[in-house]
Amino acid sequence: MRIGVFVCHCGLNIAGVIDVKKVAEEARKIPGVVFADTYVYMCSEPGQKLVEDTIKEYKLDGVVVANCSPSLHERTFRNAAARAGLNPYRVEIANIREQVAWPHEDMPEEATKKAIKVVEATVRRVKKNMALIPAKIPVNKKALVIGGGIAGIQVALDIADGGYEVYLVEKTPTIGGKMILLSETFPTLDCPQCIETPKMTDVSQNPKIHLMAYSEVEEVSGYVGNFKVKVRRKSPYVDWDICKGCGDCAEVCPVQVPHEFNMGLNMRKAIYRPFDQAVPGVYTIDKRGVSPCRAACPIHLNAHGYVIAAKAGEFDRAQEIVRKERDFVFAATAARVCTHPCEGACRRSDVDGQPVSIREIKRFITDYEFNKFGGPEIDLTVEEEKDEKVAIIGAGPAGLSAAFDLRKKGYKVTVYDTLPEGGGMLLVGIPKYRLPKDVLRKEVEIVKKIGVEMRFNTRVGKDIQFSELLNNFDAVFVATGAHKSRGMNIPGEDLEGIHHAVEVLEKINLEKEIKLGKRVIVVGGGNSAMDAARSALRLGCDVTVVYRRSRKEMPAIPEEVEAAMEEGVKFSFLTNPVEFIGENGRVKRVKLIKMELGEPDESGRRRPVPIPGSEYEIEADEVILAIGEKPELSFLGDADIELTPWGTIKVDEVTFQTSNPKVFAGGDAVTGPNTFIDAVGHGKRAAISIDRFFNEEDLYEGRENEGPFKSNLVGDIEHAYRKERMKEFFIPLEERKTTFKEVVLTPSKEAVKEEGKRCISCAVCSECRLCERACEPKAIMHDMVDKIEEIDVGSIVVATGFELMPIEKLPEYGGGKIPDVIDGLQFERLLCASGPTSGTPRRPSDGKIPETVAFVHCAGSRDPAHGVAYCSRICCMYLAKQAYIYRHFVHNGKAFLFYIDIRSNGKGYEEFVQRAKEEEGVVFIRGKVSKIFQRGDKVVLWGADTLTGERVELEVDLVVLGTAMVPSYGVKELASKLRIPTDVYGWLQEAHLKLRPLETVTAGVFIAGAAQFPKDITDTVSQASGAAGKVLALFSKPELTKEPTIAQADIEVCAGCGFCRDVCAYDAITIDPRRKVSVVNEALCEGCGACSAACPSGAMTLKNLAKTQVFDMVEVATEDYE
Repeated sequence: MRIGVFVCHCGLNIAGVIDVKKVAEEARKIPGVVFADTYVYMCSEPGQKLVEDTIKEYKLDGVVVANCSPSLHERTFRNAAARAGLNPYRVEIANIREQVAWPHEDMPEEATKKAIKVVEATVRRVKKNMALIPAKIPVNKKALVIGGGIAGIQVALDIADGGYEVYLVEKTPTIGGKMILLSETFPTLDCPQCIETPKMTDVSQNPKIHLMAYSEVEEVSGYVGNFKVKVRRKSPYVDWDICKGCGDCAEVCPVQVPHEFNMGLNMRKAIYRPFDQAVPGVYTIDKRGVSPCRAACPIHLNAHGYVIAAKAGEFDRAQEIVRKERDFVFAATAARVCTHPCEGACRRSDVDGQPVSIREIKRFITDYEFNKFGGPEIDLTVEEEKDEKVAIIGAGPAGLSAAFDLRKKGYKVTVYDTLPEGGGMLLVGIPKYRLPKDVLRKEVEIVKKIGVEMRFNTRVGKDIQFSELLNNFDAVFVATGAHKSRGMNIPGEDLEGIHHAVEVLEKINLEKEIKLGKRVIVVGGGNSAMDAARSALRLGCDVTVVYRRSRKEMPAIPEEVEAAMEEGVKFSFLTNPVEFIGENGRVKRVKLIKMELGEPDESGRRRPVPIPGSEYEIEADEVILAIGEKPELSFLGDADIELTPWGTIKVDEVTFQTSNPKVFAGGDAVTGPNTFIDAVGHGKRAAISIDRFFNEEDLYEGRENEGPFKSNLVGDIEHAYRKERMKEFFIPLEERKTTFKEVVLTPSKEAVKEEGKRCISCAVCSECRLCERACEPKAIMHDMVDKIEEIDVGSIVVATGFELMPIEKLPEYGGGKIPDVIDGLQFERLLCASGPTSGTPRRPSDGKIPETVAFVHCAGSRDPAHGVAYCSRICCMYLAKQAYIYRHFVHNGKAFLFYIDIRSNGKGYEEFVQRAKEEEGVVFIRGKVSKIFQRGDKVVLWGADTLTGERVELEVDLVVLGTAMVPSYGVKELASKLRIPTDVYGWLQEAHLKLRPLETVTAGVFIAGAAQFPKDITDTVSQASGAAGKVLALFSKPELTKEPTIAQADIEVCAGCGFCRDVCAYDAITIDPRRKVSVVNEALCEGCGACSAACPSGAMTLKNLAKTQVFDMVEVATEDYE
């Protein structure tokens, strides 16, 4: 080997500490070294020429350069070696500045010794370096730009002007970024709309630019010159190819939410265009998921939709949502007896403690339907007739709901029930004053009309055997409910005058003869207890409800309990019967015991515990037990139907299939006594399963959220005003006590519309679909879904911009609590002619023009306590600009700026600051504000003037915080996809701060604008054009050269454990499925060495950094310590 060693002085960076001449002298003694010398700046042209000439003169086959910054200068000296005819990969850098001179600047002698060791170790490495040949990679000459702000726009235009295609991806519905939000730009006071919108138009009209607005990068694979990118095209629910941007849809949309483009200072519709000059100039529907009300409903009836339609006075559309969208047979019934889980989930309660009165709105809608159409108006179209037959046992809400849905699918459906007509417990268990039977009968009738065969007065197990149904039908759905009453198992329960609620209610509802004594005791706290108590009251009885827990634990609908109390039913809480005492075989008294609440039981309610010695007796002529029911399933006989320990049918909770594959079950037969709406949900979901069963489809696929689930969406609580919930309308109280006529009246149209205004639209779009009707070109597509589009590009530029630190993170400044404390972007919108106040600055709290405004610099910036130690660069200037513009508009106004330092380091910046002081009289106070708080309608600032040393208390109308610039939301996730690092604050990390500020460690990926770090528009545009230049330079080459110093696997040693694959940050390693060994994708590998370090068998190494080379270097470094 003939190796040359070149030692650099690096000015005095190295030579000021290390004796470079001695290093060269010692290097000449190393075996294989034939030349060693020093030069003051080895990286300069004379230094490089020294290297080239020496290679030629001494016929060197290896070079070691002892200098600095290997990542920067390695390429320099490899190029020099190549010019001299030496394979560039026989050149290595010995880093004696960062590793030696700088850390040992006070130890020159020891530093020199260490430098000699570093040089010798590097020589040992070079001796075993191979002469590598770089790979050639083809280039896909299309670019991807991520981010549609001014940086992304400039990059895209510059690349397109260079003649290459560009994909511009922007996550919002329009390009423009933060610049388009500004009122004017400093220091020239140009209108951003005037200077940026033409560029936005250029983007949309340039045939080389493919604009992908409302899209996000989903996945990135590949390598420089050949990236494969998956882009999620988020659904705007509007066909942008058809949309004319006329705005008719937004005109009719009844939903209003805070407008992001105006920083929440005014409202926009659920279907919206961010601003009139948006590019693309089309509309987007904001759908954020499923509203809590809809998610909580067992049939996912769109409560949000019909509430919003009713609010708009669109009652025909509301009727369609209630009845037709979910084929809801029992809509009018639900409007009367549903336990409204939708209201339990309604987030309006977070505003004023009361949910939207959803059930009462539905009541108006279904009564409107009955008045207009004479009954339920529902689509009775049947799909193509099918051969399969279904038997349904039980004509209650579960059975008839399943029957309707299955018949609509074209199946032949027969329903069996022991009662004389349909409705099940709705017919016999709910009194007429809650559910008029003519309403129920009209809804049952539509099941008959669609072609379902009804066989009433037929008891399965007696009139027809269950086994016959199994033999004669292709599927059976058991929905027999829970009609068998439970007993208390206490003495005297068999006395005459002891009744069960189900039996009493059935006689009353079927108008059979029933006689009750005067004094009636009802035992229980559920809906059946309330129904029995209120029914007995109407028969002239004196009624007392006995319940073993407190009112808070009662499972009955709260409104029903309230109504019972108003009508005169008495309640005895925390009391329970222990014996029924009779005379001559008939009940006369009830012995009770007082209870207290203990720990919660399995239901979550506190367990009632008897209080010893508290027994007492009360007189009673009749006792009605309403303590629960259970299914009567004896008709199943010896069929292979598994039951639960509680005597209910065991089913799969998703499919409702039983242990017999052709038998399904739902409703109370499965759950025990449960709600009407849960039973409907079971029926509808079982119908889906039966349909899939017949078609041999997967019974589970896509059904994760088919039943009720919790939605965490929350609407606009901040802007919701307090408004009292609509009250129910009743017939007069005295009349209620004596009649079975329906007691709850239909609410008025006006009341319903007002109640609809209480909805805070948690999912934003309610899918009321009024926009569909208004859209002439039929561009609205509510069923549109996101699409994944795959694109191939050769280079990527990230220009994702910045956000402002949320003012809520500054509670000491009243952020998020005081309405008249706002951030800089909000004030920009107030000053802007296209903003919410048309350019007139007004206070958010009352809309008044502020007479005094305080501007607070460094609100979160230069403040490690808030996680931002850096300067945000733009705040000093934009606050000075805002103060200037404010004073220009409000001539008698006063503007105060609290600053630490004024950092006006751009062209014309300092002059502008002086203009603000001299021309507009803006008052600059040097000092940091310590606290901001409200005093009446004023905002008070506490601080100090550090120039005078005096304490400052200032009372103003409005405070503008110059909050810190922080990385754009989601940039860390994006960086991970691109395999580029971020710094400690989350900004994208450049390859080299000074010499490679546009590049990243991933070749072919560049950064531009504020994605890297805070910067103003001038620097952003400059960097954007620079990044575009980098891309154009890359595209100018017919092919790329790939560094060969990458990983390689010794397949004779490799065990295929996959450790290397798991640690690879570039996805460059896979396991060959046939040979079970590691395979390196040389185009993806960046030569980081993580795989080599992780490999337990030593199979994975780096070219020119084999383990033998590492061991040689370690041997040199440690030989003095043996």
